[in-house]
Amino acid sequence: MTAAGLASLLDDRIRVARGFVAPARAAALMATLLRETPWLAVRYENGGRPRELPRLTVNYGERSYDYSGLVFTPLPWTPLLTELRALAEATAETRFNALIVQLYRDGEDGVNWHADDSPGVGRDPIIASLSFGATRQFLVRARGASEPCLTLALAAGDLLIMRGDLQHTHQHKVPREPGVTGPRINLTFRTLAGPAPQPEVAHASRVVRWPDEEG
Repeated sequence: MTAAGLASLLDDRIRVARGFVAPARAAALMATLLRETPWLAVRYENGGRPRELPRLTVNYGERSYDYSGLVFTPLPWTPLLTELRALAEATAETRFNALIVQLYRDGEDGVNWHADDSPGVGRDPIIASLSFGATRQFLVRARGASEPCLTLALAAGDLLIMRGDLQHTHQHKVPREPGVTGPRINLTFRTLAGPAPQPEVAHASRVVRWPDEEG
């Protein structure tokens, strides 16, 4: 364990605080975020074929985290997200200026193997991730490996911090889990600096509320 009571994993590249947010508070935050967040359903083309991001998403903060050429306009911090950012900053011992909020509607939503290593996050970024709602698996594998070296079940109220050279040595994913029927919200706080030198991919997004009336 670290001095802050965080479990240290992968040579301290990952730190985990179970129950960082108490259960009753985590449930209340989940309900508020589900209800009040202007979720974006993102549609784009890949090789001329239409695709839809397999989760709902929205950016907040002073800077937007643009990935895979998808460029977003961040919304201003809300009082609630400002409060959560302060908690994450105190534990991660850094300052954050950007946030991605993602909604995995059920186990059919996920994110494939990737690393948060875009130029905008700089070298050895610190990323703090807060989970609410349904428990989902979080897998980590060394670059070049086919199998995960770490599997974590992230539950409501858990805080995970990725740090050091993790984004350069490993990849991570949230796999599909068809047996999971409930939604999960993930908040990832990060620090961005400088432009993101990447070609922009055109995308169409529609704002949806939970539940999505269009299904």
